[in-house]
Amino acid sequence: MKGTKMGMHASNRVNHHLGQRILATLAIVAAVCGGLITGSAIASEPAKCSTGVDKVCYAGYNAAGLKQIADDLSDKGKGSAYYAEMEDNLTKGTQGSLTLSDGSNLPFRLIGILHDDKADGSGKKAGLTFMAWNALPKAYCINGVMPTDNTTTCTNGYTNKGGWRDSNLRQWMNNGEIWNQFPTDFQNNVTTVLKQTNNMDYGNTSGSAASATADKVWLVSYRELVPTIYDGWKSSNGFQALSQEGSQYEYFQGKVMHNYSNNNILSGIYETVSGSAPSGALGNYWWERSPYPGNSYSFLRVNSNGDPSYSHYAYYRYSVVPAFSF
Repeated sequence: MKGTKMGMHASNRVNHHLGQRILATLAIVAAVCGGLITGSAIASEPAKCSTGVDKVCYAGYNAAGLKQIADDLSDKGKGSAYYAEMEDNLTKGTQGSLTLSDGSNLPFRLIGILHDDKADGSGKKAGLTFMAWNALPKAYCINGVMPTDNTTTCTNGYTNKGGWRDSNLRQWMNNGEIWNQFPTDFQNNVTTVLKQTNNMDYGNTSGSAASATADKVWLVSYRELVPTIYDGWKSSNGFQALSQEGSQYEYFQGKVMHNYSNNNILSGIYETVSGSAPSGALGNYWWERSPYPGNSYSFLRVNSNGDPSYSHYAYYRYSVVPAFSF
């Protein structure tokens, strides 16, 4: 009996120590897993704006946060946890803020969700597309050499040949003077997308069709603003390409109802934040990237009352209202 009791005590001690070791191991595993889960949750939370630090802020998110949300939308579509939130922001016209290199502010709004094709060959859509809601501080021509003063014209720009693809303004917006005005956090997070435009020869070339360019920053097209194309241009060469230059962004649906009318949501966007026309602007208009189908030297533009069917020579300087995606 004595030996049996001693054996039982020894066995109990072993079991007790084994149980303690198992509990200790489980505690370590739980702590590690808990740390990983907590760390993962923190990492997955989109970055918020920090006052005085972030140069891009929209609905409380900075540029990196917007990129993270946009990527989630791109991967999961309407199944993304952020879809309803962003759709609500789009519907309400929530306005963001972008600080340019000269310290001036450029407000912007969300105009499309899962609208633009990414240029990376993935076949996916960019999650979020925005458009400025005021003009850049300085006016630009679409083609030609910019003057060094407030002269309202550029030299050697009397053409729409090559459309948006070959324009000087596209180069300035994606790699030159205009691109350099955007803050680093913006430049590091925007998504390059494919934009369809009539780039075939001239705007009035017979049988012309749209083709894609890869852009980080761009001008919206006439078709991206309006629900249908103006019937009066149907007899013009190059008309068919206008209908291939994208589709109306969601934000403009129900707000821009006609293709040539005034007094819509687009009115007044030609101004800078101060309420005046940009430096060097000829008049109260802002450029679209669409070549005018009626001739070989003009692009379309939006007037001060929001009519998107105006056109003028590519060497004149008008307001620039950039669009971009995350």
